[in-house]
Amino acid sequence: MTKYHFLLISGLTGIVLIASSFQNQGKIYFSNPSFEDTPRASASPSGWYSDIPGSTPDILPGAWGLNLPAQEGKTCLGLVTRSDNSSEAISQELPAVLKSGECYKFELWLAHAEQYVGFNKPCRIRVWGSSSKTGKKQLLTSSPLVSHPDWRLYKLRFSTSSEIRFITLEAWYGPGVTFQYNGNILLDNCSPIELCERA
Repeated sequence: MTKYHFLLISGLTGIVLIASSFQNQGKIYFSNPSFEDTPRASASPSGWYSDIPGSTPDILPGAWGLNLPAQEGKTCLGLVTRSDNSSEAISQELPAVLKSGECYKFELWLAHAEQYVGFNKPCRIRVWGSSSKTGKKQLLTSSPLVSHPDWRLYKLRFSTSSEIRFITLEAWYGPGVTFQYNGNILLDNCSPIELCERA
């Protein structure tokens, strides 16, 4: 065996061991979890998409005069709710399927902008899952109402009733609210999704 072949085999073995380690940890990583991209209004960051025509998020800071620094990296995301019962959302395909009947958890940082071109009321994030790219099939979990202007960490847990391949993060009105309003929520730095600890 030549030195080249030995190094090649050693390298491949290392890659397999690393991949196996990640798989054993059960972590599913978002693509671009901190929404890094060029700051601008009405655009989805790299790795994410919005399938609602004319309803795209904002990559911040910079757009609409919003200057809250990102919690991690250079940019974060802004989503709004509207008084006409519509809201903004972003989605992505996960690199692995969330299995039916399992408990999962992940974390993300949330904040609220006190001034957002008239979309000033606080709202929350709803997390949807689906087996296909279009549509929100299963409401997985929701954050509390987010009304603070600083970044705070939220830990979300959910159980799946079917296999999930696509995740959607949607801005939504406060719990128990019976009317729609113009609101906003800021997102940044999503952790990997992983299985809940077993009792």
